[in-house]
Amino acid sequence: MKVMQDTPHETEWQFELTGGRLVMDFVNTQSGMRGVAPKEHLHAYGDLIAFARQAGAIDAARARRLLAEARRRPADAAAVLDAGRSLREALFRIFLARSSGAAPAAADVELVSAAVGRAFARRRLERREGGFALEWDPAGDALEAPLWPVVSSAAEILTSADALARVRVCGLYDSGECSWLFVDETRSGTRRWCSMQDCGNKAKARRHYRKARERG
Repeated sequence: MKVMQDTPHETEWQFELTGGRLVMDFVNTQSGMRGVAPKEHLHAYGDLIAFARQAGAIDAARARRLLAEARRRPADAAAVLDAGRSLREALFRIFLARSSGAAPAAADVELVSAAVGRAFARRRLERREGGFALEWDPAGDALEAPLWPVVSSAAEILTSADALARVRVCGLYDSGECSWLFVDETRSGTRRWCSMQDCGNKAKARRHYRKARERG
């Protein structure tokens, strides 16, 4: 479904948020199998806004302000979208490499590191009852704002040995069908599928079919 550019609540793509962390859900805004039959879901800046709002990275009020700003600055909004997709693919390659124990490419690490620097420069310390809290810069003209929480989520995983060890790629990756990533937060650490309703059921049906043939 195409995201409406003027309102953040009308017809829009409903993103599956099954990755366990915000950054994984962002990486999974491209579905299917990367390099084989990818399905892009970030076609326009409005799609990025829709994802961020659905995932809780920005609220509806900020989504409306950013859409209005994007209409005033379409070239800048397009550049942010391109940068976001490049960031997404670098994150995918880094997490995929780490899930198999491989070293990520230096260029990908540098790209994400630069994004971390830009995002963290937008953190602000605000007073709260009884203390303080870190919040994001409320600047309404910052078209890259939807990416800041994503970058923060990535940094949290990349700097945590435990979280990084729980990054998985869908069990249908080896058969060339799905490249979605997720953080396995099960106690046993045995989650295999990005979504039990989709890839998990597909794999289950295939096992059932093979067993039926063997019995036949």
